[in-house]
Amino acid sequence: MNTSARRVLRFKGARSLVPLAAVVVGVFAFVPLSASAAPASFQLVFDGHHVVAPQFPGGLAHVGTFTTDDTLCASGHAEDIAVREIGMDTFEATRLFTCDGSGATFTAIIRPMNSECIGSLGVWRIVSGTGPLADLRGKGSFTSVVTGGNPDDPVTVTFRVTWTGAVDLDATPPKLAVTRHAVSKLRRGRYRLNLTLALADNGGGPVAYSLTLIDPTTRKAVVRKSGTTGAASKHWTWLLKPRPRTRALRLDVRASDAVGNQATLRQKIPLKK
Repeated sequence: MNTSARRVLRFKGARSLVPLAAVVVGVFAFVPLSASAAPASFQLVFDGHHVVAPQFPGGLAHVGTFTTDDTLCASGHAEDIAVREIGMDTFEATRLFTCDGSGATFTAIIRPMNSECIGSLGVWRIVSGTGPLADLRGKGSFTSVVTGGNPDDPVTVTFRVTWTGAVDLDATPPKLAVTRHAVSKLRRGRYRLNLTLALADNGGGPVAYSLTLIDPTTRKAVVRKSGTTGAASKHWTWLLKPRPRTRALRLDVRASDAVGNQATLRQKIPLKK
């Protein structure tokens, strides 16, 4: 084994990553990619191998060729343009996919990158594009198998990664806003808070959300909510008992649509004293 390959051996481990990536999106019947109300199902197959990349954590990058089930980008080549460590010997890759013929590109985040080369599971998210794929967004899961090479010599290892998930020509994040909030002071330091959020996707699809209401004086959450809704808005009523010196609560909300477009909101909710 050469010196460069020996130096990056620590990258090939991480068999403990299997539980981390056990997020599976079902295989969908193929629908041609287009700007539509419903995201299209999507499958991509990446035949990859390692190259030594001393500029990246772990010292390796993944490169290779790919095919998809959509005519807008039926095949091409891909290479990692950034790698970051997200845990001990656990890596996330930013990968550029270039389509044959058109030269259009899209960029995806792959996590955990290590899972690709050990025959394991992970997740992917398309975050940008160029040319006719400028608005391409998507997310899903991947499975991988090792197709060749010596596991003791990482630069010889080859692997095949299969993506499944949903994509759309839609780069618009969900609409996220507080449309109504009303605070009523009750007895014994308690409050009633009525809150309504707009959580609308531009295509009318489901929106996943996570909501946290924080007492700034303690920096602790007094409310946590998460879920998925197809309605244009969501309403809650809570009975709260913040600390006596708390003058306002902080609302933090994150929302994402079916192809991974994200919106965030942070707002103060004053309390009546």
